[in-house]
Amino acid sequence: MSEEYVAVCPVDEELVDRLLALAELDLTDGATVEARLREAGWPDWSEAVGGPAYEETPDVPEATHVTPHGHFVTADGDGTLHLPFAYLYTVDGGLLDEDIWATVPGWTSQEGAWRPEFDAHHATVVQRFTDRLGLPHHDIRQPRYNTRYVSWRLEHNVVIVGQGPEPISYDQFEDAHVLLLSRTAKDAPFSDSEAMRALLTS
Repeated sequence: MSEEYVAVCPVDEELVDRLLALAELDLTDGATVEARLREAGWPDWSEAVGGPAYEETPDVPEATHVTPHGHFVTADGDGTLHLPFAYLYTVDGGLLDEDIWATVPGWTSQEGAWRPEFDAHHATVVQRFTDRLGLPHHDIRQPRYNTRYVSWRLEHNVVIVGQGPEPISYDQFEDAHVLLLSRTAKDAPFSDSEAMRALLTS
């Protein structure tokens, strides 16, 4: 019998402000993004997970940075910044045999939580960005896959609060995330826009 969990690392108003400041940058300029993340106090992933706070934790997703809150962030100058803030997963003795998020700094996990709790965390973050940016330009739901992508077009980038299969590691089933995406790479609300739009609207 598998046990269901939802893990979350909250996105508060301070983090929303920080992400919107990053969304004003050219996300394809890796040196500038890296400098801004350092100024914000987001250490390199290897530095953070090599520190004492992570000595007792199991494996954590690989990323490029860790926020002071504990989010694992991937921002490597390719025009994107990916910040997961919730995971939906099962512990079944197979792929996962323990609740790996229970001991990760900044994260909490809730046994027995599932889709309603996961969706509620996602909706909270959508509302935080809506409070700052106004109504989104796109709010696309795909009931078949239980996914929702909400996006705002900014001058240079797109802000997406999304749900979907977790792309960084093979440990989790699904994540909720904030994605900053450069519009210079492709003038569309999603990366690989044709494929993404086909998936979400089919």
